[in-house]
Amino acid sequence: MSWPPTRLSPRDPPSPTMGSMQVTTPILVIAGLTGAGKTLAIQQLEQLGYVGLEGIPPAHVVSLVEAMRPHHAALAISLNLRQPHYLEQLPTLDRWLQEQGIPFLFLEARPQVLLNRLSAHRRSHPRYLTTCGLLEAIEQEHLALRPARERCTHLLDTSDLNSQQLRQQLEALIEGIPQPLNLSLVSFGFKYGVPADANLMFDVRFLPNPFFQPQLRHLTGQDPVLQEFLFADPVTQSTYRQIFSLIQEFWPYYQAERRPHLTLAIGCTGGQHRSVALVERLAQDLRATLPGQGLPDLNIQVHHRHLLDSQRELEARFGPPPAVRSPDSHGTLVATAAIPVVPHG
Repeated sequence: MSWPPTRLSPRDPPSPTMGSMQVTTPILVIAGLTGAGKTLAIQQLEQLGYVGLEGIPPAHVVSLVEAMRPHHAALAISLNLRQPHYLEQLPTLDRWLQEQGIPFLFLEARPQVLLNRLSAHRRSHPRYLTTCGLLEAIEQEHLALRPARERCTHLLDTSDLNSQQLRQQLEALIEGIPQPLNLSLVSFGFKYGVPADANLMFDVRFLPNPFFQPQLRHLTGQDPVLQEFLFADPVTQSTYRQIFSLIQEFWPYYQAERRPHLTLAIGCTGGQHRSVALVERLAQDLRATLPGQGLPDLNIQVHHRHLLDSQRELEARFGPPPAVRSPDSHGTLVATAAIPVVPHG
């Protein structure tokens, strides 16, 4: 089946797009990995006005749709693909879905996320008894359902979605509007551990370290004085340009993949100075630049994961911060001209 998505809405039924039979009722067919959120998706669609059907073998879909479409405003059908003979029925259903112009959504999630969800809810996996463990069962199912994934018109990774975010993605799908991407810009300190959820990660520990400047040690990357110190350095400037250019270059591909959430992490030693400054500047420039490129809505979120940890550690080690602060802190402006930039060898 092909892109782009067909416009579907319980409030505004689409006109037929393919085939001789008219689709007078919005219909969405769903398949996916165990633990990826098929039941939750059906529940969210029911709140949007759909009648949900779960665990339907592919061979039964056509007859159910024909029987129910005259009596319901919208239908959401979750497929049962657990048995090999159910998978064998999928090509026939796929041809019918193409003729009708009906979207086919496949839900997936990262293996570790699926493992955590199944363990937390004490759910069994359909392939558990025939494998050596839950993780192997997840991997086998991923391989078995690859034909269904390849036939879908819409692919949604639910790894980083809560129920509200999943509903937003479903609303975007059935309304046929571009799906916004949530971009999380995360600063962190390597001494406290790297973020496991990062899609892109940059190590900037080679940049000048304000920790070794007594006038800057207690400041953070949010302070203009410290930002001025860092961005006066040519290597900082070059590094920032490279990261920013990479985001601009990769952005269309992430959007085409329809990822709902992307996390970019920048790390320095403690997560207080260099990484925070670069994340703050990235958020500022991306908000100003990307909308002008005609890209879909972008929701930028900034998280300084270890900023408070680093500040507490510094205060315990060196005492409370001095009165000399940046203008934002209602203190005296530090004379940055007197602060040398650490040379690069």
